[in-house]
Amino acid sequence: MPKLPIALEEIFNQGNPDQICTALMPALCQALNCDRCFLYLRHPQTGQGRITHCYSRSPDFPDLTGSTWIEEGDVAAKDPLMAIAFRTSEAVFVEDIETAGAEVVNLTYEQEGFGHRALIHAPIYYEDQLYGILEPCVFGHPRIWTEDDRQITALVQEKLGDLIPSLL
Repeated sequence: MPKLPIALEEIFNQGNPDQICTALMPALCQALNCDRCFLYLRHPQTGQGRITHCYSRSPDFPDLTGSTWIEEGDVAAKDPLMAIAFRTSEAVFVEDIETAGAEVVNLTYEQEGFGHRALIHAPIYYEDQLYGILEPCVFGHPRIWTEDDRQITALVQEKLGDLIPSLL
């Protein structure tokens, strides 16, 4: 059975949920070798959400903390990754937004809104409802996500799902 790296496991064993998420963002950037990581939390009943935690390795990569969204109209038309997240809790690993199909990413939306080149779009579910997205990403070049990256992401998704009630 896969296990989290010790550094990540220790984070989940300390502090309150907000402290855990604050410590988790830079630790995930290190564990996944990515440039930025953020946590978007949403209220399933209202479709409103915001980025509650974000860490960037460089000031060149925007800190999105506090960015808000109201999910209106056809979310799937604007953001295929969110449409996927509404259907399944499985993470989507995008190695290059420039070559990913339109059924996975809206290239213009990703470039203008986030600026990254490769990303993991990891839905966070609680009681069969989408409550958030964990999004580690890389800027400037494509990235091949490894099996270890996939296992770490799945384990973190599960642990974050357990924290959701305390974060909202």
